[in-house]
Amino acid sequence: MSAILESAKSHFRDKLSGGLRSLEVPEWSIEGKPAVVHYKPSLNFSQQEKILSLSDQGKKAEAIVEALIQRALDEDGNRLFKTVDRIELMKHTDPEIISRIVGAMAGDEDDMDEASKN
Repeated sequence: MSAILESAKSHFRDKLSGGLRSLEVPEWSIEGKPAVVHYKPSLNFSQQEKILSLSDQGKKAEAIVEALIQRALDEDGNRLFKTVDRIELMKHTDPEIISRIVGAMAGDEDDMDEASKN
């Protein structure tokens, strides 16, 4: 493996190892306390591809839900949602709340749409 590739991988590992970030979702209270959604500061290309592919197909709402599925974690770093939860999330949850959560998570990285245009 080349030194530059190893350095690039090390940089990304360091970026992700900075710990989980979190945000409270008061509308999703659990036992009277706001739910807490944790997330990593960045996505890898595989995760981004799943989201961008849906967006490119004109499925913007599904792309937003996929972003939540890919990023939302519990305090131990385990995913809160699975791909099979997409329909439930799309049909039975408030889109404004999901958009707000995904928007807050995206605030930590460059806008993926802009990045994909370069």
